[in-house]
Amino acid sequence: MTLDLIGVGIGPFNLSLAALAKETGLIQSTFFDTHHEFGWHPGMLLPTATMQTYVLQDLVTTVAPRSEFSFINYLVERKKIYRFLATEQLIISRDEFSDYLRWACEKMPNLHFSQPVEQIDFDDRQQFFRVQTAKGEYQSRHICLGSGHAPWTPLSARSAVGKNCFHAAEIELLEPDFTGKRVMIVGGGQSGADIMLNTLDGHWGQPAQLSWLSRRPNFQPLDESIFTNEYFTPEYVNYFYTLPVEVREREIKTQKLPSDGISYHTLEKIYHHLYHKFDVLQEPRNVSLLPHRTLKNITRIGESRFTLEALHGLSQCDEHFEADIVILATGYRPALPKYLEPLLDRIPYDNEKHLPLEANFNLRWHGPECNRIYAVNAGIHSHGSAEGQLTLTAWRSAKIVNHLLGKPYYDITPCQSLVQWWPGK
Repeated sequence: MTLDLIGVGIGPFNLSLAALAKETGLIQSTFFDTHHEFGWHPGMLLPTATMQTYVLQDLVTTVAPRSEFSFINYLVERKKIYRFLATEQLIISRDEFSDYLRWACEKMPNLHFSQPVEQIDFDDRQQFFRVQTAKGEYQSRHICLGSGHAPWTPLSARSAVGKNCFHAAEIELLEPDFTGKRVMIVGGGQSGADIMLNTLDGHWGQPAQLSWLSRRPNFQPLDESIFTNEYFTPEYVNYFYTLPVEVREREIKTQKLPSDGISYHTLEKIYHHLYHKFDVLQEPRNVSLLPHRTLKNITRIGESRFTLEALHGLSQCDEHFEADIVILATGYRPALPKYLEPLLDRIPYDNEKHLPLEANFNLRWHGPECNRIYAVNAGIHSHGSAEGQLTLTAWRSAKIVNHLLGKPYYDITPCQSLVQWWPGK
């Protein structure tokens, strides 16, 4: 049997696509994932971690509000809708959002875990993709790449990675003990802030010394202001796609904080914690906040000691710090998956290995137009800052479904923005 769509990877983005495809009743699809069960960044499901998007920005609601996969339906089926309403939450915990995603997975029998995709090739004669998994071969007219980004470690830290020096993505899986240790957090984004707050709360034991180092000029908040949120609308994304490459790259650089700042309430909790600890309780100051430092090198000294060298951005002087445990909250980067190797000579990616995405999130490739390679969370350079966020997940999935079906099954006609992005309109 030749399927209409095979998705590789089962994270929130492909899960949204699977849900909206299922609801059409017109698409035969299957999705595969390497992991033995659904897990959304399990190493970062920290007790205090919250979402940076609103509850209605779920898998489906913004394009299919009556869907069985909506967050509202999750609350009803979990028998907690009234208690949730009593909390008056607009932003939920990462734990609850992860449970919502797991609930959605359980409603779709066409999601297959413990089945890594090993290779994807294209059969030119029969015009379908051959998808080889650990358990067999499948054929599909279209595929969607959604295997996610990989944790990124800066070159300056790679030689030190190992015991007691690890990426933030692993922290809850490793269950480290910070008791009596000198702990250094590297990275000034939301992950670094979440680890900082949970360390202050003693989640991994009370450290002797806690330091937080960031290249950014300060510990800067997520820009969630009303007009900034217009960047995360279909009309802006559609306009952004039409801009010249050099203009898009320039605009992406100006939109760092709208997509990669720290939630205000997280910063507020950290500051209040430090104030209470040092100014109210008058405990010895064992916390160092170190913005405007660029990490130059980490040197491992034995099994349990590290020296960090950093450039102070204002004075241009080198500084040195010592730590027993180093957490690298240094983000994630896209990587071309190994299973795609048989098709790479047919995909004209650029020198930076950015995938060449069309407006409907399908790749330009040297193959039949009737067979498409879609990709999710791969288009920040083509579609803008919203691409890596959950905000427009449902809209992007609906756009892919409509394109795959060749008709507007979902109404995704953009509402008129309050901001005039297009010239002459």
